[in-house]
Amino acid sequence: MTPILFDHTNAAHVALLPSFADIHIACIETDHTIATFTPPLKRDVILEWWKERAADSARGTRVIIITLADDGAGGQQLAGYVMLYRPLTETGPFRGSVEKLLVSPNFRRRGLAKTLMATLEEQAKIHGQTLLTLDTETGSPAEIVIFFLRLCILLLGVIPKYGVSPVDGSLIAGTFFWKQL
Repeated sequence: MTPILFDHTNAAHVALLPSFADIHIACIETDHTIATFTPPLKRDVILEWWKERAADSARGTRVIIITLADDGAGGQQLAGYVMLYRPLTETGPFRGSVEKLLVSPNFRRRGLAKTLMATLEEQAKIHGQTLLTLDTETGSPAEIVIFFLRLCILLLGVIPKYGVSPVDGSLIAGTFFWKQL
């Protein structure tokens, strides 16, 4: 399962957008991930959000990296993804933000997150982004993955009451990381 760049001109990639939404929903429901949306989840809203991210990739403000897996029927299905947000500013053209590192619960523990992040770092360098930032819910499985993958990402700090919990709507802390490439 080698990561590849999402190509907004590739009909097969565009056809995966519903799967982007499905993985996004699965991560929120399975891990209670703070990932933009809170229950009750509306698949059509999340799908529209992903269509907007695909449009961002067409404009060059986001690089979406995907990994595909065998679907058991001779085809391939989306197994995970990550985005590099490239805020094109004159004062920070070297900064990039890691967004939505999500792996389907069906394909975890296979090294996909680490491989996706390695590809994201390669793309960041290609695009001149040498400083990456990343945030996640404090105490979440994602935070643990970041530490245990040994991604050489440094802890910046924790902001209390940063996000809304998808479990009960309470405010929960966010943990912030950074990495110089």
